[in-house]
Amino acid sequence: MIDAERRIQIGLGFILATGLFLRLWGISFGLPHLYCRPDETILVYKALSIGTGDFNPHFFNYPSLHFYLLTAIYGLYFGIGYLCGIFANIEDFQFHFFLDPSTFFLLGRICSAVLGTGSIFWIYLIGRHLASAQVGLLSAFFLSVAFLHVRESHFLTVDIPATFYMLLACVLALRYVTSARLPYLVLSALILGLAASTKYNLALFGIGILVAAVLTRGGSEKTLFPWKYCVLAGIFMGGGFLIGSPFTLLDFPTFWRDLTYERQHFATGHGLDLGRGWIYHLSFTLPHGLGWPLLLVGLTGCFFLAQKRQGWVILSGVLLYYFIAGSGKTVFVRYMLPLIPLLCASAALAVEELRRRWLKKWTFLLIGFLVLPPAHASYAHSYLLAQEDTRLQAGKWIKQHLPSGTHIAVQGSDYGYPLMRHSRQWMVERLEDERQSGLAGKRLARQLQWTQYPPEPNYYVVEVKQTNPLELRSIRIVDDVEYLRDQGIYWAITQEHPLSNSNRDAALRRELEEEWQLVQSFDPFVSGTASLVYDPIDSYYVPLSGFSGVKRPGPALRIYHLNKLD
Repeated sequence: MIDAERRIQIGLGFILATGLFLRLWGISFGLPHLYCRPDETILVYKALSIGTGDFNPHFFNYPSLHFYLLTAIYGLYFGIGYLCGIFANIEDFQFHFFLDPSTFFLLGRICSAVLGTGSIFWIYLIGRHLASAQVGLLSAFFLSVAFLHVRESHFLTVDIPATFYMLLACVLALRYVTSARLPYLVLSALILGLAASTKYNLALFGIGILVAAVLTRGGSEKTLFPWKYCVLAGIFMGGGFLIGSPFTLLDFPTFWRDLTYERQHFATGHGLDLGRGWIYHLSFTLPHGLGWPLLLVGLTGCFFLAQKRQGWVILSGVLLYYFIAGSGKTVFVRYMLPLIPLLCASAALAVEELRRRWLKKWTFLLIGFLVLPPAHASYAHSYLLAQEDTRLQAGKWIKQHLPSGTHIAVQGSDYGYPLMRHSRQWMVERLEDERQSGLAGKRLARQLQWTQYPPEPNYYVVEVKQTNPLELRSIRIVDDVEYLRDQGIYWAITQEHPLSNSNRDAALRRELEEEWQLVQSFDPFVSGTASLVYDPIDSYYVPLSGFSGVKRPGPALRIYHLNKLD
C-alpha cells in the first residue's frame, strides 16, 4: 500500500510534469524572428549590453534583476560554448547572435517556463499552509492548466519571474505566521524585494508581509512591538530591491525619469481607451485568464480566506494589488498574472469547503467543470505556438523568390512584418539617421564592423508609416501607390488582422489590391475573424479565445508586385 504522503508526492509530480509540458510546448515559436512577442528584445539587448561590462542598464522602465539574471545565463552559455569550441572569442559570440539569435531568446523563454513550473510548487505549499495537502494539490492542479499563466510562461518577459519570487515570499510569510520564527519574515521580505526588483508593481504584495508581521511576533515578543517587525520587513524589502536594481539609486535621475513615464503611461492608457482596469480586468482579463467557472469559485474562496487568520496574508495582497492595478487605463491582460496563482489557491480552498459541507459525491465533477475551460485554452494556445508563423512563411517565400537587394515596402505593425534581413545599404543609412537624431546606434555599428554581414539574401525594407519623427530614410509617408512606383519600389507586403496596429493605412492596402498583382498570401484564419478575441492593446498574434478560428500565429500577409508576372 502507498501511504498518503507518497500519494501526494506522486500527484504533485504528475501535476508539475503536466505544467512543464504545457509551458515548454511551442516554446520556440516565431524564432528566429525577433518581434513575435513584444518586450523580449528589450530584455535580450539589455542583458547582452550589461555583459560588455557596463552594469548600469540606463533603462528603468523595468527594474534590473532579470537583466542581470539573463546576463548570467548568457555568460554561462558563452563559457560552455567556448570550452566546447563553438565560440572562439567574444566577437565570435556576438557574431553568432547577429546571425541567429534563436538560442538567446530560447534560453530566456525556457527560464520563464521553468520558473512558471516552479510557481506551481510554491502554490502547492501556499495551499498546504492555508488548509491541507489536498488543498495544496488542488491549487497546484488549477495553476498547472491556468491559461494566462501557461501563456505568459512561454515569453521572455518579467511577469512570470516576478510572480515566482512573490509566491515564494508568500510561502515564507505563511510559514512565519505558523512558526513565529523571525528568519522566515526576513527572508520573505528580502525575496519580495527581489520580486519588486523584477517588476515594480509586485511591491504591492508587501502588504501581506506586513500583515504577517502584525499577526505574529516571534522570539522576544514581550519587548518588541509589531511596528518594529514591520520596519524590519520594510528594510529587508528595500534591501532586496536594491540588490537586484542598484542603479535605481546610483543613477536616480534616469530611474525617476523612466518610472515617471511608466506611471503616466499606466494612468492614461495604451492607444485604445478600454476604461479603468477595475471593470475591464474583472469582465475580460480574469475570465479569459482562468475561465468563468474557476474565476467565480476563486472569488468565492476569498470569503473563506477572510475567515482564516493566515488567509489575510494572501487576501490583503490580492485586494491591494487589484485596487491599484485596476486604477489605471493601461490594461494589458498580463497585469493580472500575479493574481492568477492566488485565485487558484482560493478556488481550491472553496472547493474543499464545498466538498466538506455539501458536495461530497460531486467533487470530481466540480473539479472537471472548473479546469476544462482553462485546460482547453492552454492546450489550444500551446498547439498554435507549435505551428509555423505566417511571418516565417512569408520570409521563406521572399528568400526563395526575390533577389538580394530588392526594395520592398511593408505596411502595418512592426510586429507583423515578415522575417527579412536588412541590406547593408539600409543599415548604413539607418545608423547615420539615428546618430543625426542623437541616438547611439551601437548595435548597428557593431554589425557593420563585419564586412561579411549581413549574409544574403538581404533587402532594403521601406516601412510605410503615418509619421516619421526621426526622419529616417527607410520610413516613408505614402499617400498612394504611385509614390512607390516613382521610388522604384515594385514589391509591397500588407497586413490584415483584428489587432488595430496591423490595419494602418487601409486605403493604401485597398489601392494595392486594385492596382497591383497579388503574388502570394499567407492567411492564419480558418474562416473570418468574428469569433477571435485578442488582447486589443498587445501586438501578440495568438488569441485569448476562439482558437478554432485560427490555424497558426501571425497576421494575414499578402505580397504584391507592380507588374503582372509571367
